[in-house]
Amino acid sequence: MEFKLSNHKRDSRGFTLVEMMVGVSIGCLLLAALATLYMFSMRSFASLANYSDLNEKTRYASDIISRDIRSCLGVSNATPNVLVLAEPSGGVTVQTTYTYDPNVGTLTKSILNGPTTVLLTGIDSLNFTLYPKPNLGDPYEKFVGGASPSTAKLIGFQWSCSRRLLGSLNNSQSLEAAIVEMRNL
Repeated sequence: MEFKLSNHKRDSRGFTLVEMMVGVSIGCLLLAALATLYMFSMRSFASLANYSDLNEKTRYASDIISRDIRSCLGVSNATPNVLVLAEPSGGVTVQTTYTYDPNVGTLTKSILNGPTTVLLTGIDSLNFTLYPKPNLGDPYEKFVGGASPSTAKLIGFQWSCSRRLLGSLNNSQSLEAAIVEMRNL
């Protein structure tokens, strides 16, 4: 006895070429969408980590400079790119110099006859400004720079930093600005 399969049973055994092509196309589109989402997420995570690191380093440099300005005995010399402070150290006055090198974009701290430390890299611009003692009640908007090292009571600094993310056009930027009072004058 011989059994023949009907056309209906033969058609239900597998996929036709058209069904297979449609299924593979939809699968490829879903995989492409998932890959794009994954790449976007990884780039966003890297950007956030880059920005967080840059923010931490600029805050650290700002804290070090602010601490040294507050505790200094006076300003020995100042230009827009160099600030030299006279600081107490174990009963002796030492010279602490902050130098911005625009060619390599670094801010260094050096102590006379002591170590030199790179505080910050990736600096696009930096500026130190000396301010005289303000009149009582003057708002910050009225502060006008131009004080000499001997008449300065406040020191302002401002810098802008940036970093590229993996060679792309995306970058992280940080702007830091402060006016700090010398407390030992």
